[in-house]
Amino acid sequence: MALLPRSAHMAPMLPAVHPQRSRQRAEFEVPAQRSSVCVARHLLAEWLHRWHCPQSVVDTAQLVVSEFVTNAVVHTVSDRIACLLQHGDRRLRIEVRDQGTGASGLAARSADVEATSGRGLQLVDALADSWGDIPAAQTRGRVVWAELRLDDM
Repeated sequence: MALLPRSAHMAPMLPAVHPQRSRQRAEFEVPAQRSSVCVARHLLAEWLHRWHCPQSVVDTAQLVVSEFVTNAVVHTVSDRIACLLQHGDRRLRIEVRDQGTGASGLAARSADVEATSGRGLQLVDALADSWGDIPAAQTRGRVVWAELRLDDM
């Protein structure tokens, strides 16, 4: 089952926070290495704790960013992976941008029962309100995004 993006937004990736109309925003980059998955989870958690997000949201967001960064490392040829977090309007948007070439039109596919991988996007599909992928604006690569509702806030 393929899910198509319902909206698209990608800003230049700079390490900064931009408050605007009750929106908070953070951006960071990590090297395109397997060890960066843990770093991305940690940086995401730091920002979400600063924004007083409930731990349940932090946990879900960490799973989403882990899957997106892992896929960018494994399935693209990239030097850096950029992450954008937007918090506001009772939603959290997570975007992960790679620099490389790779599959487009991502879909949550069924994994073989005995497979040890291949279920990540199924988890994202189950946990996120919406998600999808789009070509990166003004550069090569793709942006994979997910939105989580912040009902508890």
